[in-house]
Amino acid sequence: MPMYEYRCTECGKQYEQLRRMTEADTGLMCPQCGSPEVQRQISACSIGGGASSGASGGGCGPRGGFS
Repeated sequence: MPMYEYRCTECGKQYEQLRRMTEADTGLMCPQCGSPEVQRQISACSIGGGASSGASGGGCGPRGGFS
């Protein structure tokens, strides 16, 4: 299940939440003020693994093929 970053447009709170991909933008509510006015933010990817994980071509950064 991926981790998504959100920002409340009412109070400005930024937070992360684990959600199913099919539910990434549905039923959102700010944990601080309760507002449904929440927007998903673009965030950097995070790929687990050791130093060899970039060699396979996946991930972000110069070793992963994205710069």
